[in-house]
Amino acid sequence: MKIPSRFVIASNNQAKTQELIKCFQWLGQEAISYQQLLGKLNFPDEGTTSYVDNATGKAQFVANQLPGEWVVGDDSGMILQAYPNQLGVVTARQLNGRYKTDDDLNNLIIDLVANKTRKVQMRSYLVAIHGRTKVFAEGEFNGHISEVPTGDNGGGFDKILEPDGYVKTLAELSDSEKMPLLHRTKAIENLLQQLRSQNDAN
Repeated sequence: MKIPSRFVIASNNQAKTQELIKCFQWLGQEAISYQQLLGKLNFPDEGTTSYVDNATGKAQFVANQLPGEWVVGDDSGMILQAYPNQLGVVTARQLNGRYKTDDDLNNLIIDLVANKTRKVQMRSYLVAIHGRTKVFAEGEFNGHISEVPTGDNGGGFDKILEPDGYVKTLAELSDSEKMPLLHRTKAIENLLQQLRSQNDAN
């Protein structure tokens, strides 16, 4: 299957959309927000049990209105080893809107793992839809929660996520170091590999 000339991101989360666009660009692919083509829409409510279902729902909602495009939906979450039954699929819904700044949110996460294991995993699940074709992909980041927020190359959780094997947060790394480590970059790599494999098979 030929890799498309561009991908359309199905999300109203501006920070997520910009990160996905940057990750696609890092891998040599063009991506844009669906809002550039349709304006802002109200998405159906997301579920609380399945990353894949949530990503599919967003992608299909936009793909129905843009049948000629490759539309990508993403659902992501944080898994703290110290709290395996919290966050995950409902990370955004549990945390969004409760904190005024990224620093407030990051300090909450730091406080949660104080005196506990600091191991953390970030997961990204992508669904790319074009007509009747659906391609599913995923990526993971594995690391630890830092003791304090540090770094200025990135927002959100980047200031507290230390990749395995590093003593710096993602926000302390250069793009050349950071981009290959991101869960969304890895998910997009997985997506592109599948598209290339299908193309080779044909």
